[in-house]
Amino acid sequence: MDDLSIKSLGTIPETLLIPLAARMTAPDRHPDLQFRDVEAMRIGTALGFDPARFARDTGSMRGSVLRAQWFDRVTETFIASHPAGLCVSIGSGLDDRPSRIRLPATADWIDADFADVICLREALVARRANVRTIRVTEKEPLAWMDELGWTSGRPTLVLAEGVSMYLSPSVGEDLLRGLVDRAARNGTLLELAADFASPMLVRQSRRNPSLAKTRASFRWAVPSPETVGDIAPGLAVIEAVDITRRCGALARTMASLHRLLTGRPVYFCGHYRFRPR
Repeated sequence: MDDLSIKSLGTIPETLLIPLAARMTAPDRHPDLQFRDVEAMRIGTALGFDPARFARDTGSMRGSVLRAQWFDRVTETFIASHPAGLCVSIGSGLDDRPSRIRLPATADWIDADFADVICLREALVARRANVRTIRVTEKEPLAWMDELGWTSGRPTLVLAEGVSMYLSPSVGEDLLRGLVDRAARNGTLLELAADFASPMLVRQSRRNPSLAKTRASFRWAVPSPETVGDIAPGLAVIEAVDITRRCGALARTMASLHRLLTGRPVYFCGHYRFRPR
């Protein structure tokens, strides 16, 4: 697999290279986080990807690792409570989370992403009996929700890491409502873990040193953790974390100033739960 495969990625899929670079360089650049992803290094090497393209953006690299650790923890907690549950990862990129968290054989996992990313995953990511993929299309960006195989009574966790900010506001809101609607109709306990950008961060997205090296920009802003429940009634906040406070002095100052002026986080990871009646 050569570098041409990277160049063939679409505008949004190209952003998967940012967290891939972060996972590859974490042991050397951020040893205090104690994060090591052997598969990320193997995949990046096989792809011919040089993480130096983004590695100098210390804030984004550190933030991506902190975010990955948070999503790992949410996933592990869900599986510990629901060992036979279903985990769905939207926009997985080249992250092999099942290997990192040692997904048990009792749980099922689905990775949903665009066709160009799925082709790379099928070539680079090790296959497992309880892991499958679903292709997402730009024409019908939410059609994948009906391919999940919703099962009455089977707890389902949906992960959307580094996804929401690239969606149009209408698609983002339809995603939240669509998940709740399907969970309600199928009598399914639903948990959602996602990260969201504030309006300020969306407006300034092209100033991000890593994002500026891609063709993408942020589109959907979510002002606060509670906004998610306002959009999709029934989604209750379990936890909301602003990881920018641990991404260095500049990010910490920006996050603190934004909260002082608005009372809201500049960026947050939110964990939500919907219980069917």
